[in-house]
Amino acid sequence: MKLCIVGIGGAGGKITKEFLGNEDLDSKLLSRITEAEYLSPGKIKGIWLEADKNDAKNVKPHFFGDMMEGCYPCYYIPHDAVDDGCAVHVAVREKYGYDVKRQGFVRDAQYLKAIFEIFDTDKEIQSLVDQTMKNESMGGTEANNGALSASNPIFDNAWNSIRDFTTLGEGECDGILFVVSFGGGTGTGFINPIINNIREMGKAEYPVFTLGILTEPGDYADKAQFSKSARRNLAAISAIYDLLTNGNGANGVIIVDNETLLERYGNDYISANKFIHEMMQPLVAARDYPEEVPPAQAVAHHALKGLSKPPIFVPLFASLPRSSNPEEGLIKKALSEEGRLFGCTPDKADFAFVFCRGFIDSDKIRAILSRETGIPPENIWPARKMGEGNNEILILLRNPYGGDANAYKKVGTLENRFCMVIAQALQYIKEHPEDLFYEGKQEEKDKKDDKPVEQVKLTALSKKALKTFFFGADGSSQTSGLVFELNKARKRIKDGEKPFFINPLRIFQKESIASDDLKKSQGPTKSDDEIASIVDAKIIEKLTEMGLIKRL
Repeated sequence: MKLCIVGIGGAGGKITKEFLGNEDLDSKLLSRITEAEYLSPGKIKGIWLEADKNDAKNVKPHFFGDMMEGCYPCYYIPHDAVDDGCAVHVAVREKYGYDVKRQGFVRDAQYLKAIFEIFDTDKEIQSLVDQTMKNESMGGTEANNGALSASNPIFDNAWNSIRDFTTLGEGECDGILFVVSFGGGTGTGFINPIINNIREMGKAEYPVFTLGILTEPGDYADKAQFSKSARRNLAAISAIYDLLTNGNGANGVIIVDNETLLERYGNDYISANKFIHEMMQPLVAARDYPEEVPPAQAVAHHALKGLSKPPIFVPLFASLPRSSNPEEGLIKKALSEEGRLFGCTPDKADFAFVFCRGFIDSDKIRAILSRETGIPPENIWPARKMGEGNNEILILLRNPYGGDANAYKKVGTLENRFCMVIAQALQYIKEHPEDLFYEGKQEEKDKKDDKPVEQVKLTALSKKALKTFFFGADGSSQTSGLVFELNKARKRIKDGEKPFFINPLRIFQKESIASDDLKKSQGPTKSDDEIASIVDAKIIEKLTEMGLIKRL
């Protein structure tokens, strides 16, 4: 399996840079002069999708070039598919209040989701896109071979910028690995729309995975955004929720805890990014064992086998000097606290991928890992690659949680970590409901010249849709909405159930969905004391002041 690495957003781009470094020539200028091919280790291909054009052009050092100028490795700005001030740009802003051209200044997990759903549901906007394409020939067609979709110009352009690296286009990559930061901004909003394009092509078993870095606790980690921990946790849990409830989406979400990386590397983010690259090498590197090339469709099939929704994969990594019979030492080190990149209970996993580099015996790997974790041997899928230097092993444990009603109380478990993230997200919603509607943001400034940026001013239509998304149709959060679903998810975690995210949610509903079906998809109509404790007078009063709920 040869993966296309797609970095999304600032953190995703920095990590992707590690995967795409030129192994032959450090100088891109020299490479161009000599007409040498830009060759990444393992011939990996990839691209950086960014929403902020200033960040993309000014990032130091200048590793990525503009895709529209024919550079590689390249960045691409999908929002350039819509021209500034064109009919589509103006219509979306006037009808909904969303500005599709200012993504770089809006760091919110729901912003891109809302824009995607506007293009996905609004027939008037879709018709206007059709007309604009015919009359104005919107930007981005050169990079996308003219294959601009009539319904979703931004998100389809994002896919078209990737497609030619893959076997679904003219390239060699038979799988995609998205690299994002959970909690960093709007980046994750690209993933599901891109996957929609792939699945609509009839490629149900084309493997697509997301490698996401979960934001760490504390208020000072994200210096670029100066965002509080609770706000980052809301962005993170919203992004993960969307990915894990899309039944026709990714084949799995590989999740790394940035808290673990901070314990190892402190504020040395460069070293942390290099480690993420090193950790993923047994999966992405070339040089498979002879006659052991893992078919991409088999990887996709095993990842989702027996499941209706994408699973969480927790990575465990170990590297040891070459030795005879290395399997025992590698597995025990990977299963130790040192080897885990996210807290979990390994013996709760129901399946495991094991990617190895070096002279390693597959049968021994399967037998030892089964003995140490209790995972049935038939549910352990090893794949080997030739390597240089150390023996290495990357174990991806599928859904290693559940079955223990007390696990959420234990520090170091997946259940405990997710309960903390959900609790902080709910706290942020409770204490800052106005932020969900972009109220009171006049202090926002342009990062380039420190001048005030035009405030996001959502229309009544958008505010009503967001209110329903977060708090349910009646604004109480007691029967539906994201707050309701997060509380139910936390209860499932505490009860030892899996999966804990179940019902997909939309901000803007498709017209074809009947109201009865919508109510069913948003969950049961009963509440419990835990949910009631979240919904207090402060939220109701604030929504009333904003005109989203009428006074009785």
